[in-house]
Amino acid sequence: MYKLTPPCIRKRMTGAALAAGLFSLLPLGAAAAEYEIEISLETAPAHIRNTTVVRLAREIEEAAGGRLAIKVFHGSAKYKGKDEPVALGQGALDMGVVGNWYLSTVVPDFSITGLPMFYGQDRAAQYKVWDGEIGKALNRQLEEKLGVKVLGRWLDLGFGSMFFIDKRVTTHDDLIGLKMRAPGGAVNLARFKAFGAAAVSIPFADLAQALQRGTVDGMLSTHESVRASKFWDSGIRYAYDDYQAFYQYVPMMSGKAWNKLPADIQRLITDTWEANVDAARELAAERQRSAVVESAANGVERITGTPADLAAMREKLMRDQDALAKQLRVDPQLVARAMRVLGQ
Repeated sequence: MYKLTPPCIRKRMTGAALAAGLFSLLPLGAAAAEYEIEISLETAPAHIRNTTVVRLAREIEEAAGGRLAIKVFHGSAKYKGKDEPVALGQGALDMGVVGNWYLSTVVPDFSITGLPMFYGQDRAAQYKVWDGEIGKALNRQLEEKLGVKVLGRWLDLGFGSMFFIDKRVTTHDDLIGLKMRAPGGAVNLARFKAFGAAAVSIPFADLAQALQRGTVDGMLSTHESVRASKFWDSGIRYAYDDYQAFYQYVPMMSGKAWNKLPADIQRLITDTWEANVDAARELAAERQRSAVVESAANGVERITGTPADLAAMREKLMRDQDALAKQLRVDPQLVARAMRVLGQ
């Protein structure tokens, strides 16, 4: 079971804080804190990203001995996810834990994370790429382009699945003609084109209303995200798992906020992140599994693609990978390096 070191991290958020969608983390004597960090998250307070960041923030505050106050804003209370990279680059936001699918707007090479070579690849294979030199190269590009500090290895969300209101999808052929919400990123939109479906980008904060109104037939998300936002209340009834993408979050601080911190607090932040990221990844995987169970209890039927269907779709997607990478302006040398790491 995942837990962080200090017992104080297990305190529960108050109902008022949850209702407001905002939870401020303030140590004793916070008014006298020398430094303050504000973190913006687009997902709900119960989401795995939010609960993990809250735990880590509390541990960092405790270790900083009252010198640092951290506030976490939930549910896009400050910025929508797609706007976080620019806000960080401008110094308008101190810290974000940003979905990797949003980052291709500032660093085109981030589209590599959704290329067909990763379709159906397990977590271990994903880590070989993103924890290694390729992930580090992407981090350096982010730091150079936005002037941010990437704090460490990426936090997991999990594998993307497709969720539907009325259509019981059992094969990729059932997707033809559907209108699907994709979580931003050109590579996600391109993948739905290959599926024969139309993809639209809708901010996460607006997704429940879009589902209720029938603006889309379904969405690409994760079981954890569906559970955290209770999207079954918005009409979701079916899930189709094909492991088409593995979503992670990149932790980063604006250069403006990072450079204000003394070296010992900087080390405290990066060391705490590194000490906890592996356990956080395991918790994310467990949360995805438990979310399937909770969704089923709320009327969501899960269907997994057959090996034959997934193999046929992977083969189809791979035929277009080079053209897609060129269209998305992904460095072909980076693609070749990733293929070698994956043994393809």
